[in-house]
Amino acid sequence: MKGSDSVISETTLVPLSPKDAACFRDVCRAAGYTQTKLHETFEFLVPPPSDRLPPALLASLGPCESPFDVLARLFFLGVPVDADVAGTLLPTAIVQSCLQSGLVSQDESKLCPAATLVPVDDLLFAADLQRTDYLDNDLFVPTLCDAALHLNAVAIHNRGGKTLDLCSGFALHGITASGRSESVVASDLNPRAAEFARFNAALNGCENVRAVTGDLFSAVAGERFDTILANPPFIISPSAVTTYRYSPFELDGFIKIMFAAVPEHLEEGGTFQTICEWVELEGQDWQDRLRSWFAGSGCDVWVLSANRQFPSTYARSVLSQSIDDESELSTQQQQWEQYLRQRGVAAIQGGFIFLRRRRGNNWFDFTELTKPVREPIGDAIAQGFASRDIVFGSDGDDRLLSSRLAVADGLRQVETSHWKDFRWKRDSIVLHLDKGLPVTIGIDGYIRTLIEQFDASRNVQQCLDLFSKEIGLPIETGRKKGLDVVRSMLKNGILVAMPK
Repeated sequence: MKGSDSVISETTLVPLSPKDAACFRDVCRAAGYTQTKLHETFEFLVPPPSDRLPPALLASLGPCESPFDVLARLFFLGVPVDADVAGTLLPTAIVQSCLQSGLVSQDESKLCPAATLVPVDDLLFAADLQRTDYLDNDLFVPTLCDAALHLNAVAIHNRGGKTLDLCSGFALHGITASGRSESVVASDLNPRAAEFARFNAALNGCENVRAVTGDLFSAVAGERFDTILANPPFIISPSAVTTYRYSPFELDGFIKIMFAAVPEHLEEGGTFQTICEWVELEGQDWQDRLRSWFAGSGCDVWVLSANRQFPSTYARSVLSQSIDDESELSTQQQQWEQYLRQRGVAAIQGGFIFLRRRRGNNWFDFTELTKPVREPIGDAIAQGFASRDIVFGSDGDDRLLSSRLAVADGLRQVETSHWKDFRWKRDSIVLHLDKGLPVTIGIDGYIRTLIEQFDASRNVQQCLDLFSKEIGLPIETGRKKGLDVVRSMLKNGILVAMPK
């Protein structure tokens, strides 16, 4: 372990009483200590490393003049604040709660943060200070990161039942789900993660959260859940140097082991949702490779690929998060590239993988995300499962042909044309779905005409017949060609099934 170990291991938070927790939340809310205001003020969605704060940011910090200033500097930026100033701007009881709980310590005239405390929606979450010299410490409990935010954005909001937050860290996903779950278990290999999970459950008034310690599913052996959310260690590297960031097995072996264990911990109809990375191997179709992982699992599987990087780009992107020296960065990058090249890695993909336990003939599907996920789309993911049940149903096309579909809310069309020979000539038609699953696809005039038929008043067969008549195709030809388009539009969310 590194020299920062003693600092991390001594950071133990004492959960607040219900009264003090409610008071703390009220003060943060009144101060405007929110995701939105933090982003507007600092242009960061997640806390930056406090030992690598941009010089321009440090130079821009004026005197603390509001409760927001105090909270943001202590718990988002991780910098000390004058104790007298904090005492003037914050209620005395809140300062005392911070000291007694261990969120801050007092060093002469300064209040020094001992943890981050970040808002997510209406909740607050404590974790270790964000410092680059903590990153490779196996006791480190990291604060909010992009991967956690992305998984939170795509999470299906199942109501009721039991929820498992696997590889939970500070329990973002479990506590977020606690209000709609009968019970929640937060499980992590790091014992300090359980301490933060208990603190955060108390801070947010969540009484149905149980924090446990164990590797993968070992702490919940024999238990089944209706919802499992997992943000596992998935970064692919030559060696596993942490328990929260890097995959502890070669390449993507860890997530393969995780997926193999999922079905026995899901209730019928239960969902598993994760963000992760996997490799493309030279000469092997990556979809076929992933499909083989889930053969015979008893689960439907939906893979959403969000990014693809070549080994050189991937290595530099990961290493630059903790290495400033260009010479060291270059040396490490070469070692990573050699490791990946020797194992036949052509590229590394990242995204989301969803499983749903279901009896019957299970399906496997893939979607490439063409735009970043910016807003919560859990309802669209749930709708995507329902749409695929229609497309891949065991009753062939009968269910699809009898379904009533409508164009999704938030669909936008962009058409470009150029002037030639005294008239406009169309160059392209592009559809953008701005609500739900982010989609951008190019279509032609025929497909646009087909989409226009779907207003939920007719079933698919009737819409295809109207389309065929409108463009002058034989009915059977129109049905055959149009059905392929309908399947695609239903899967990507352009069309949605209406309740019967």
